[in-house]
Amino acid sequence: MKKILLAVSCLALFAACAGGRGRADIAVYDLGPAVLAPSAAAAAHAGLALEVRLPPWLDDQAMNYRLAYADAQRLHAYAQARWAASPQLLLQQRLRQQLAVAPGGAPCTLRIELDDFSQSFASPAASSAVLRGEALLLGKGRAQRARQPLQIDVPAATADAAGGAAALAAAGNKLSTTLAQWLQGQDLAACQGAGQG
Repeated sequence: MKKILLAVSCLALFAACAGGRGRADIAVYDLGPAVLAPSAAAAAHAGLALEVRLPPWLDDQAMNYRLAYADAQRLHAYAQARWAASPQLLLQQRLRQQLAVAPGGAPCTLRIELDDFSQSFASPAASSAVLRGEALLLGKGRAQRARQPLQIDVPAATADAAGGAAALAAAGNKLSTTLAQWLQGQDLAACQGAGQG
């Protein structure tokens, strides 16, 4: 009887260890270390709050990809890789750091509405990060002041989750640069005081 109990205990322990090893094998990615915005950017973007929105099927911790060469309409998720947080939160944090915008409560809002944030495979060996959507500059009463379409593609160095994560991080950095350049052409004077129109 003692031998049976010992054998069952060993099997249970082995199963627990094997299950733990499987969870530990999941790679967790974020967008990497941020380059903080210079103080000039903070002054230029004073009065701006930031919102990032993604569709529900892209806004969880799954790392998504498409096999464009086989079925571009089908969205897949890596089984052994995930984001550290939802892409919405990761991008929002990155853009706040690099654009030096406020978390909320500012006169104007920069809203980023993304339709796609995934890795797309043109062939089994070649993929790229795909970021699609639009940027909206909203003023008083959420009235739209300006709109900018967004279309960013960054080739992945490797055709796997690690390559996709690195390419999507680079796409996030490119988004930040694109937005900073776009905002330079906008009249933000009304956003930097209480009486914007």
